[in-house]
Amino acid sequence: MKKFIVRFLSFSVLLFGLVGCHPAVVVVPSYIQSIGVQTAENRTSYYGLETSLTQNTIQQFQFDGRIPLADPDKADLVVKLVITQYLITPIFFDPKTNNVLQEQLTLTYDLSVFDNKENKIFIEDKGRQHSVYYYTPQYTGAINQTLDQATNQMMQETAQLIVQRVMEGF
Repeated sequence: MKKFIVRFLSFSVLLFGLVGCHPAVVVVPSYIQSIGVQTAENRTSYYGLETSLTQNTIQQFQFDGRIPLADPDKADLVVKLVITQYLITPIFFDPKTNNVLQEQLTLTYDLSVFDNKENKIFIEDKGRQHSVYYYTPQYTGAINQTLDQATNQMMQETAQLIVQRVMEGF
């Protein structure tokens, strides 16, 4: 009898814990059968940002898996990205050597999503930003990164935010 009570209570706790769990709501209309990602446009002087953001965005749509990817020319929904600014801002300096110990990377981009089925704009966001803070290799006592590693992290996180914005509306 004691085992039954313990199992019942365990099951009840599990059941009540799962009551609030539900998948994210998809805001993409049901008639959309494919998504395409155009190569990002880079309006900065930093080479390679467009390739990294495009590849990471495609990869995040693949990870999401709710709507299949297609060539942008044939897709029902087309994602277009324009990188407008990439800033590297020193945050923290070594007082003795004046070396930069922490930096902030900020990516500013425009996101537009076009619905080819209805021939209308689905999403248009101007001036979206995402920032990453990282410790430079000169800093001891913390996990540090190179500029390339921090940029890759920022691109991956930005791509996740783009997919979340397109699929879930925020």
